[in-house]
Parts: sequence; structure tokens; C-alpha cells
Amino acid sequence: MKKSWIVLLLLGFALPASAQLTVAPYRDNDPFVFCTYGYQINPALACWVPLPPFTGNFMLTGLCDPPNYYGRPWTPWDTQALTLYETVCPVAMTPGVWKGPGTGEQAPIPH
Repeated sequence: MKKSWIVLLLLGFALPASAQLTVAPYRDNDPFVFCTYGYQINPALACWVPLPPFTGNFMLTGLCDPPNYYGRPWTPWDTQALTLYETVCPVAMTPGVWKGPGTGEQAPIPH
């Protein structure tokens, strides 16, 4: 009986820690930049781009197959980034705006 209480107690501490959403390894694990600007630093290489209001809406760029029959194939990197975008970004409900100098991509370092 005591052991089951200990297991339940440990699960209670472990679950909140696992509930944190992460976008690592994209954009230095910065969800604001990832959800606002997408997963590629160079958008010309991206298979998809986020659409305002940046809460899970995206557009395929046509650079990859599908939809472009002659495009490059989707990599695991592209697929994982889209899955994370659809999972992490809707949690924000309403996106914030960048209030610092430049864009969010440039602070504190380009990422």
C-alpha cells in the first residue's frame, strides 16, 4: 500500500514537468520565433511557413513533394517541425507581438 502511494506521489511531480512543450531543436528552443517565423532560418528552403495568427495555421510553400511533383522530398526535419508547430503553437491561443528592437529572430542572437 505504501509503495503505491509513493508511485502516485512521484507521478504527480513527473507529469507537470513532462507537460512543458518544447520546440527544440528549432530556433534555439524559442517558441515565439518558431511559431512566428517558422522552422527555417532561410524561408526559401522551407516546405511550409506559418500563417497569422500563428496558432497552428500554415501554408505549404510548394518547394517540396508533395505538392510540387518536382520539388525536394520532405525530410524528417521538415515533418517533425510541422508536427511540433501544429502541437505547440495552438497552445498560445493568441500570439504576442515582439516589443524589442529588430525582430524576435535577432535577439539576443540570430536564431
